[in-house]
Amino acid sequence: MLRRHTVVPDPTLRAGRLALLTTCAAHLGFQSMVTSVVYPTLFEGPTMGIAERQAEHARRIAPVALTLYASGLGAAAWAAYGSVRSPDRGGLTATVVACLTTVAVPALTAGVVPLHMGIAQEQVTRPRIQTLLASDRIRTGLAAIGVAAAAQSLSS
Repeated sequence: MLRRHTVVPDPTLRAGRLALLTTCAAHLGFQSMVTSVVYPTLFEGPTMGIAERQAEHARRIAPVALTLYASGLGAAAWAAYGSVRSPDRGGLTATVVACLTTVAVPALTAGVVPLHMGIAQEQVTRPRIQTLLASDRIRTGLAAIGVAAAAQSLSS
C-alpha cells in the first residue's frame, strides 16, 4: 500500500500571512473611516478655519496612521520572509500583491503630505482638496485589494 505524503504548512509562512491579513483589514477599516467620515467632515462646508482644522487633524491622526503603516510594513516583511523561506509556492502571487499594496499606501500617503501641509498653511484651493480626496480614495481601494489578496494568500 502506498502512503500519501501530506504537506505540512510552514508555520512561519502561515503566521506571516495571517499577520498581513490582520493588518490589511485594520488598515482598510481605518482608511474607510477616514474616507467616509473624517475627510467629508473636514473638507465640506466653509473654508474658513480649514487650516486650523487640518493642522489639528494631522496632529491627531499621525500617531494612528504611523502605527498602522509600521505594523503593515512589518507584517509585509514577515509574509515576504515566510514566502522566500518556504518551498511552498501556493499563494505567492497573492502574497506579493498584498505586500505591494501594503507598501504602496504609506508611499502614496507620504506623497500627499505636502497637500496636507499646504492646506494647514492656508493654501486652500479646490483642486488641492480634490487631489487629496482622490488620493484618499486610491488608498482605500489599495487597502481593499490588500485585504482580498492577503485573504487569498492565506487560503492557498
